[in-house]
Amino acid sequence: MASLLKKLFSGTSSPARALYRSIVEQSRRLEFFVEFGVPDTPTGRFEVLVLHLFLVMHRMREEERAELARSLSEEAVLDFDRNMREMGIGDLSVGRKVKSLAEGMYGRFGAYTDGLEGGDAELSEALRRNLFSETTPSEEVVTAIVTYVKQETLTLSSQSSSIWQDGLVKFGSPLGNKGNDL
Repeated sequence: MASLLKKLFSGTSSPARALYRSIVEQSRRLEFFVEFGVPDTPTGRFEVLVLHLFLVMHRMREEERAELARSLSEEAVLDFDRNMREMGIGDLSVGRKVKSLAEGMYGRFGAYTDGLEGGDAELSEALRRNLFSETTPSEEVVTAIVTYVKQETLTLSSQSSSIWQDGLVKFGSPLGNKGNDL
């Protein structure tokens, strides 16, 4: 708990904090909300963020970067806490809501892992259930998101994890080479 409080009030940057900022930046790209139709709501933004956290954490698992992964998870939870407070959630409810978000995040990690390992149909279902829980996407959109997730998995696998210690991660375009074909 003391380490979380220290991180919350620390002005210094860490590799995990820089990585988290990169993940947030990618997850805020308009293509997810305009082209793919993910609802631009707190739930929709949470889902896009968790998808990108998953992509990076999935890559870290390949090289057993447990400490960096743990620090990245802590950054996410701290951000959930800050956002709940900024949204005006009362102090007595924040802890319970953050815990629920963290549990949801890890549940999605499991669903996306199963989806990547199980094939396109399983990944499509996990994305429909989570990313598009507030809307009904077209089949083309789901296919495009599945393609994006698989492409980012390959892109992240090709990056040296040593750059992550510097807080760097490079994502591709959500639309890939497709432009505005959706």
